[in-house]
Amino acid sequence: MLQPPRTPEKIELIRLHAATCFSMTQFINGHHCPKLGHLIVRQLSLLVAHPDLEDASASRDMYLQLLEHWQKVTSHLLEQQVMRTQSAKFH
Repeated sequence: MLQPPRTPEKIELIRLHAATCFSMTQFINGHHCPKLGHLIVRQLSLLVAHPDLEDASASRDMYLQLLEHWQKVTSHLLEQQVMRTQSAKFH
């Protein structure tokens, strides 16, 4: 089966998807830091906004759901970090 040629935009989309999956895997494997959370949110934002996803609404919807989830995760991590910092000041 012949596949359409990969354009630079399509290659960018594939790389961004792979990088996002790798970042999520790092997080799941124990690197629970806000910086990594922010990176994942940024990568997902780029995926949602990618022009090649305009025609692929199912993929775009999936990335939107993931973006919302990772925004909540990152917000929670930041709250925990603030609480730890405040707790350390009082001890």
